[in-house]
Amino acid sequence: MLTIGHSNRSLDDLIAILREFGVEILIDVRRWPKSRKHPHFSRENLEKILPSRGISYIWEEALGGYRRFGRDIEDHGIGKCFESEGFRAYANYILKNREAGEALERILRLAGEKLVAIMCAEKLPWNCHRKIISDWLVSKGYSVIHILDRDHVIEHRLTSCAEVINGTLNYK
Repeated sequence: MLTIGHSNRSLDDLIAILREFGVEILIDVRRWPKSRKHPHFSRENLEKILPSRGISYIWEEALGGYRRFGRDIEDHGIGKCFESEGFRAYANYILKNREAGEALERILRLAGEKLVAIMCAEKLPWNCHRKIISDWLVSKGYSVIHILDRDHVIEHRLTSCAEVINGTLNYK
């Protein structure tokens, strides 16, 4: 399983990287799949361009970031180790929200058939909610590789406060 942040790349650069890594399905986990700075990464554009380049595109709305307590999820006391309230809220959301759980299970099914990359805007996964999605995938036995650039990848390691007990992710 791969992840990538589109960052300020050109669309051609992103597509070239995805093809070099053999990605067959790009799963967009941005809450709002558009960008004023980089309009070529809008959902509509990616839905049109990627299939013509041999890459399927799926927007997984239920996995979008920017979750808030009281609006998207209740505070279940999960992830108190995160300094960022946004990451705490997202950890609670991923572990307790039914739609998010179903979306994660869909990713597992797709990954069983084809090579999947999960995409958001942020280049650095440790600054992005992809790190929490990646923790969940690792808890299910998957290896996750973050693509930072063509020649720079890192293997995901569980967030320091994450724990996996009998295949279930939790945060201290």
